[in-house]
Amino acid sequence: MSPFSTKAKEYLALAGVQPKVIELDQPWDSGNPLRAELGKLTGRTSVPSVWIGGEYVGGCDDGPSDQAPGIIKLAFTGALSAKLNAAGALGGEAPEK
Repeated sequence: MSPFSTKAKEYLALAGVQPKVIELDQPWDSGNPLRAELGKLTGRTSVPSVWIGGEYVGGCDDGPSDQAPGIIKLAFTGALSAKLNAAGALGGEAPEK
């Protein structure tokens, strides 16, 4: 229901990916514990919480650090496509770990 989550999904679709979406508001009783865990992992409980290839990259318009600035800033710096490609989300092969 978050407008920022809706925008993030739209922007990722424009980037050519179909993200795996985990809704935290339906139902609330299962979403709230997940949001609390996100807070422990990222220091933020706000949504969206965008992860690419297992790496937290922030939200839609912002993030908590230069390493996780949000998908808009990643897109404007050219880093979003690189991260999506490295994760295999753009049809490329993800690197072996």
